[in-house]
Amino acid sequence: MVRASLAFVLLSAASVIADSPPVRPVAPTPTGPAKRDRHGDPLPPGAITRYGTIGLRHGTEPRQLAFSHDGKLLASASSAEDGIRLWNTTTGQEVARLAATVSCFGFAPDGSVVMASGTRLKVWMPAAGHAVREFSEKTLPEHTVILIVHPDGRTVAACTPTTITLLDLQTGKTRAELKLQSEHTHPIHAAFSPDGRWLAAAGPSKTGVLLWDVKTGKRVRTYLPLHDKSQPQMTFSPDGDRIAIAADRLYVFPTDSDEADDGYAPPQKMLINPRFSTDGKSVFGLLDRAGAIVRIDAATGEQKDSWVGSAKTNRSPLPFALAPDATYAAAEDETGGIRIWEPRTGKGPSVERLPMLMAPWFSADGKTASCLDAKNRVHTFDPATGQLGKVITVPVPPTGIVTWDARTSRAIVAVGGREPNGSVSFDPPEVHVIDGATGKVLAKIPVPGWTTPAAVLHPTDPDRFVVFTDGAVMIARVSTGKPVRNFDVGPRENHVRNENGLPPAEAMSPDGRLIVVGTSPLSVWEVGTGKRRFEVAAMTRTIGTTFSPDGRTLAAWDGEKLVLFDIRSGAVSRQFDAYPGSAAPFVAATFTPDGKRVAASGADGFITIWDAATGDPVLNLSGHDGLVIGLAFEPDGKRLISTARDGTALVWDTAAAVAVKGPAGAIGADEAIHLLASPDPAEAQRGLAFLSRNPDETVKMLGEKIVAPAATPAVRIAKLVEDLGSEDFQTRQAAVAALETIGPEAAPAILAAVRKPPNPEVRKLGTEVLAKIDRAALKPDDLRALRAVELVEGIGTPAARDLLKKWAADPATRRLTLEAQEALDRMKN
Repeated sequence: MVRASLAFVLLSAASVIADSPPVRPVAPTPTGPAKRDRHGDPLPPGAITRYGTIGLRHGTEPRQLAFSHDGKLLASASSAEDGIRLWNTTTGQEVARLAATVSCFGFAPDGSVVMASGTRLKVWMPAAGHAVREFSEKTLPEHTVILIVHPDGRTVAACTPTTITLLDLQTGKTRAELKLQSEHTHPIHAAFSPDGRWLAAAGPSKTGVLLWDVKTGKRVRTYLPLHDKSQPQMTFSPDGDRIAIAADRLYVFPTDSDEADDGYAPPQKMLINPRFSTDGKSVFGLLDRAGAIVRIDAATGEQKDSWVGSAKTNRSPLPFALAPDATYAAAEDETGGIRIWEPRTGKGPSVERLPMLMAPWFSADGKTASCLDAKNRVHTFDPATGQLGKVITVPVPPTGIVTWDARTSRAIVAVGGREPNGSVSFDPPEVHVIDGATGKVLAKIPVPGWTTPAAVLHPTDPDRFVVFTDGAVMIARVSTGKPVRNFDVGPRENHVRNENGLPPAEAMSPDGRLIVVGTSPLSVWEVGTGKRRFEVAAMTRTIGTTFSPDGRTLAAWDGEKLVLFDIRSGAVSRQFDAYPGSAAPFVAATFTPDGKRVAASGADGFITIWDAATGDPVLNLSGHDGLVIGLAFEPDGKRLISTARDGTALVWDTAAAVAVKGPAGAIGADEAIHLLASPDPAEAQRGLAFLSRNPDETVKMLGEKIVAPAATPAVRIAKLVEDLGSEDFQTRQAAVAALETIGPEAAPAILAAVRKPPNPEVRKLGTEVLAKIDRAALKPDDLRALRAVELVEGIGTPAARDLLKKWAADPATRRLTLEAQEALDRMKN
């Protein structure tokens, strides 16, 4: 189960940009002949198929688009690490890419691409075998936001918010530096005239558009501000005699004057990205975010034509480009991909893309895969071919946040409270359980407070679901919509909130015995007792959590590290730290079905499968553009699905990675039982692995060797409690130490004395002893009891049930007894 809102929460984790390629874990990578998906696009090594398409998609969203001078190619750049890609404008096929850090770029007249990589200037020449010419560091000024190439191809203008530096493209030397006379920090807009005579730049809105003579480097004219809130953009006519400036309206001026031509009346519309036609008679521009294009008469300002757009996005500013004479337009579409179209016809390369995908899942037989998209639609597909199957739309209110459970085809929707954008709804929060097949609301339950809760379906009881709120956990029934259990998990202020005001991912163990709660630090609670088992001191702001399929290990990650914990004791069994130079490497994680491998993904599309016992990386996979949000293994562990923000799901062949070696070193039965009490989870796993091979013999041996210790006589406990009030200091201290050693078995008597104390000293010391008993680390006998009950419950034979009944009849305050009673209850249900 994956909480859909988590994907949006994690986007902030991808904000770190590295200037050099990240250092990857040293592990094998898949090899073999290249394969293609059903759309004809190449698959990454190790991938079996792809659901969705990468056609005309650069990273998660394009940051800059530009057409070549002849309009035959479109260049795109996304995040700084994604490099630059070239696309055929007719077919939409990718024709070239360069893996380099690119903050901005511009086309040269010869088709080469000039780009900024930090303060280094680079020239990429696709036509010359993709050669790259690099200049030295600090060739470019810091904070270069725009590069434009002079029409002669020998000079480039590097623009910062305050200066424009003219550089020689042969030597990298500075020819001139032009001041914008401003401390404004916005990106600017700049353009050379086609004849190379003029350079125009728009500073902040109150400065207006400045015009320089390129030959002399002198500023010759200022076109005064045309609107105090606009960021002007400009374009020159082919002969360089006029400049069109798009501000609150489209203005056209002669370049030898700052007065508009007589007869020109600015149209009553605001345009973006103006561009003169090649005959100089018209100006084209973008009218709105839907990609509508208009043609304005450059002499009169009259609108001549308009064409409906073919792309839309919510981003501002809109990444947009217009080819000469508006033969093609390109913009980001609503999925974060690129749309290329002919404005006059609306036609262009057709790409059916999907929005962000998450919550991957394999069916039990491995023949069907599914995932949830950002529009609350559940997609099923063939994991062998990528062929689309059934699509289910989950009816969700506008403020709803979806958690999808593919096992039951049900959705849990958190409604009201604090919305995903951080604003507060006037509606009190509720949790709805929805049947995915019919869209029917099966249950509604109000949630205390005003913060949007987290919720998951119970892993073993389809009639229950769990709601996590500030400071509390609620377990409710689907059939009645009413709570059956509530317990507090700490003060509200201890709950971690991310930038969107939503709780982090919280989870329930596969057997329903434990829950992990996003407190600070992270905490694990027993459902049966409502008590905290342990806190994870190392995890104060958790991004996500997941249990191993056998429930023995908890994985928790915070972006910088992924930590595995032994669920019995809270001991750290393994930690994987962020590899150097990566942007938030740990975003999602999942275990193989046997729990012996863990796969972790990051914000840069990289996936590593690790050996949980040794900590060794065993396989590296890479193929998504950006954030990988969801991971899930096939029931036999031989395939892995990854879903990503780029709107695709990849199915990977991981058969080699999940082949696990047997435990190192031969051990016997006595040693295996001894290892069950080890504080080292890896050592305990060796004992469990040995004992699970011979289940019948194991039940018999455990019945003989693990017995609850004899109950402490009630009269002894009563005497020790009485001694807490002794006038003799040594007697009081001895009683405290003895009661702490006895532990939970003494708790009822101590509690009774504290509630009705014969004197204040009993209340004081009794309260302290109870607190120490509650916080005490698990003793070796307790660890052995936890692991033995888990092992016997998993065997599940009649003899195993009988042994659990025997243990359950022992003193009720012993760990062995409590665990056996809960195991019998689970087996009964």
